[in-house]
Amino acid sequence: MTQILCFDPTVFDHQSQVRGVGRYLQILKENFPDWIFSNTLQTSHRTLHVFINPFFNFLQKPLTLKRIAKKQIAVIHDLIPLKYPKNFPAGIRGNFNIFLNKLALKNYDLIITDSETSKKDIIKILKIPEENLKVIYPCLPKIFKEISSSKYRVLKEKTKKEKLINDKHLILSTNNFCLYVGDATWNKNLVNLAHAIKIANVTCVFIGKIFENFKKFHISHSKFNLNNLWHKELKEFFELVKDDKRFIFLGYVTDEDLIKLYQQASLNILLSRDEGFGFSYLEASSQSCPSVLSDIEVFQEIAKDNALYANPDNPKDIADKIVEIYFDKKHKKTLGEKALKQSLFFSCEKFKKSFLEVVFF
Repeated sequence: MTQILCFDPTVFDHQSQVRGVGRYLQILKENFPDWIFSNTLQTSHRTLHVFINPFFNFLQKPLTLKRIAKKQIAVIHDLIPLKYPKNFPAGIRGNFNIFLNKLALKNYDLIITDSETSKKDIIKILKIPEENLKVIYPCLPKIFKEISSSKYRVLKEKTKKEKLINDKHLILSTNNFCLYVGDATWNKNLVNLAHAIKIANVTCVFIGKIFENFKKFHISHSKFNLNNLWHKELKEFFELVKDDKRFIFLGYVTDEDLIKLYQQASLNILLSRDEGFGFSYLEASSQSCPSVLSDIEVFQEIAKDNALYANPDNPKDIADKIVEIYFDKKHKKTLGEKALKQSLFFSCEKFKKSFLEVVFF
């Protein structure tokens, strides 16, 4: 039997469990239950046929600098830290890790990435031959398909809504808020998003671990390195939204609650300066929730004409696009239906078939 080892950094790293790497591991585990998922590489070389590094991180120490399997596959989701070094300062240790990882990459037979846009970056920045690259679009966890909208509304609307109200002391009116799901890194463009929310004068709910204890967060210079452009922008975002009731921070929520929020929301917002894919667009689309996206190449690739696009550097343009959906239920319904249809392209069947092709051939 072919033995396939997939490294799992989420075993002890709780932060990675609730970020993109955790989502990616989730879909790998669901689609390939026979693989070995482990946070160690201590497996017999004689029996290990394929090794998969599902989150090749250039800023961290390489998992291995040698070959441990007959076939080795690296998944590079994006090269954002390498594309924007001023906004993601690596430091001495980080730059040394980048150097080591470029050496380690030579031991991998194939690189998988999430989009044609990321593929172009990898070719340009890492000088990887195109024949050594394969684009495999991610899919969604099975729960997004298993929970039908009608069944979920009938059985869980009351309990889930009460849970959000009781736990967070919030009342989320159905179809009366925008939704942001993600991290708070520089590329997420949160300052311009905050300005746009204020201009549009709408409510926006933020989902993500970094927003978990936002109300308890004390803004002080000691918590930020203002020479770091990412920290500087994050501080500006916190100051913009502080004590503004239009900004609601729920932090981490379960997939069940996340699905409910997508179903209730007026729209999903993802205004990133750069991305490797854009999971929240796909998640929202699967629940017929329309999206306002930044007008960048990767989103044009994955969403086609099934979203509204805004200039990520222009809060007024962003606000105009938000208002276009927020206050027009007919437009919301039409764009949500188009988004749902587009989400079907990113199927688990395609994801699984494509992965098996590169593993066994």
